[in-house]
Amino acid sequence: MFCLMTVGILFGISIFFLGLLLMNHSFTLLFGNRLKKYIRRSTSNPLLGVLTGLAVTALTQSSSGTTVMTVSLVNSGVMNLYQAAPVIMGANIGTTITGQLIAFNFFSAIPKILFLGVLLYSLNITSFSRYLGKFLIGFACLFLGIRVMNYSLDPLKYMIGFKELIISVENQKIKGIALGAAITAIIQSSSTAIAIIQGLAHGGLINIYCAAPVILGLNIGTCATTLISGLASDKNGKRAAVIHLLFNIIGTVIFCPFLTFFSRIIYTLTPNNPIKQVSNYHSLFNILSTIVLFPFISLMVKISKKIIR
Repeated sequence: MFCLMTVGILFGISIFFLGLLLMNHSFTLLFGNRLKKYIRRSTSNPLLGVLTGLAVTALTQSSSGTTVMTVSLVNSGVMNLYQAAPVIMGANIGTTITGQLIAFNFFSAIPKILFLGVLLYSLNITSFSRYLGKFLIGFACLFLGIRVMNYSLDPLKYMIGFKELIISVENQKIKGIALGAAITAIIQSSSTAIAIIQGLAHGGLINIYCAAPVILGLNIGTCATTLISGLASDKNGKRAAVIHLLFNIIGTVIFCPFLTFFSRIIYTLTPNNPIKQVSNYHSLFNILSTIVLFPFISLMVKISKKIIR
């Protein structure tokens, strides 16, 4: 049973990442150079920078992709660190869109989106329609992968060791944060990690009180990709990667004392929908972190310069 479950999860993750690759590749072909020019212009206003990061990540379904692109733009001198920080904040909010779509049972629309994507790609009327078709195919694959993961996670409810691990997380918040960070750092996708948590919640394997610290941890774990990309950058590129890490660590430290308080609020709002509870908690954390830390962009830039001299 464990082997079948592992194969199913890996297969679901593979389909999910195939969808991400198709979406990112087609999105780059559709808007690549124009997107970079738009980001450079829009980020002169910090609030617009947040909205830009949110929009790009919502479309590509990858906060890692947005932050890595931001690091590369800083590295090439197209953006400065003060422009990059709001985009990174917005990317963190944008990555919560996937979880919200899952919570709204978006799966019923996937066959239609897949059919439309295949049709546009096959007809090849224009290069734009072909790339749009490819994007829609990737989008459909993303959610098909999530559905496969959800089904594959179901056997966990019969594993006593897993139940004991989940129960321990509720009482040991640091352990939960570390677990979330490790999972996301390994699979390199916070969207996938959230989908897995929602799958566990759907099967009754985890409640919002256990999920909350894990959700905070996955926001830290998603910084791994940015930090790796920063290694190949100059000092400003490395500083942009550090800002991403600082944002999530400081947000987690601020949020941590209120884990149970916010969990109770989220549970009260949607008591009968554990999937929605997970997505709402993820969104709440990133939105509140952005609101709290937005006035301190200059301070985070200064700290990143202290760390990377």
